[in-house]
Amino acid sequence: MNTPTDDERETAALLAQLKVAPPPAARERAFAKLQAEFAAQHAPAVASPSSRRSRVRWAVAAGVVVALLAGLTWRGSQPRDLVARVESIDGNVESRGAGWLDGRDALADGGTVAAGSTLQVAAQGGVLLRLSPDLTVRLAGNTRARFVAADRLELSAGQAFVDATPGAHAPLRIVTPYGEVTHLGTQYLVRVGADTAPHEVEVAVREGRAQLTIGQSQRVAEAGHWLLRRDGAELVEGTIDPVDARFEWIGKLPSSFKLEGATLAGFLAWFQRETGLAPIYSDGVDAGQFSQVQLKGSIDELEPVEALSYVLATADLAWHREGAKVVIEKRRAAAG
Repeated sequence: MNTPTDDERETAALLAQLKVAPPPAARERAFAKLQAEFAAQHAPAVASPSSRRSRVRWAVAAGVVVALLAGLTWRGSQPRDLVARVESIDGNVESRGAGWLDGRDALADGGTVAAGSTLQVAAQGGVLLRLSPDLTVRLAGNTRARFVAADRLELSAGQAFVDATPGAHAPLRIVTPYGEVTHLGTQYLVRVGADTAPHEVEVAVREGRAQLTIGQSQRVAEAGHWLLRRDGAELVEGTIDPVDARFEWIGKLPSSFKLEGATLAGFLAWFQRETGLAPIYSDGVDAGQFSQVQLKGSIDELEPVEALSYVLATADLAWHREGAKVVIEKRRAAAG
């Protein structure tokens, strides 16, 4: 004897509720109708070939987009090599990372710059970046630069001043639209005029030497000299003073100096490197005695010339300028 199926049992229950004993033919027709309705309700929808192809294409496209976004998100989350730290900043400086999803951020004192970042310095701004203990780069207002790596800077417009510790291994290449600059030590300025005519690149060396390469041609500028190429013409050169007006903006972005516990001699060495001015003692001052004076306090937020006045005052000294020198002398008593 065959065991009734679930559908047969459901049909029988429905007929029993009617309390009617239908003839066999009617019962078979009712059962067939119920089976057809049940099949229609539970059968999967059959799509046309074109709609199936459309859904496949959309699914593939969505998969590609999801994979792309996931890849970009993953790349954006990966740590990038840090190439510099902000040691001094003046005004507004924007930084934009190399990634597609990276936005623009304002640099802050003590912040960092990652490889691939592009910096845009506002007209009245400036920033000093420390690449290593022996290498700093200052960027002037209206400068646009990109740090490809810790030893490669792309300068597309504006000015960069490089300061490398004498004798230290601190390689750096500055690539401009009109030539490439490498230093042989130790302080020099690179200026690029790219956004407006004339299109030019200039290298001015305060101390040490710097090399300008244009195509297959190379030229070295010595301390106290500058090189200039304008609008593709031949290189021209000339002499420059350590306190030339080209370097004036640098004083607003001094490197850090810990005054507490330092000697006056150490401070004056820092001052000369920051300004190009050579300190000398007047005849009435015992240089040996004062050079070893231990200093106290802080010169944070002070420009070098302001710091000089502050420090000398603590030792009852004063100064005046004579050309490229500052003469240190005893402070005169105030008139009674």
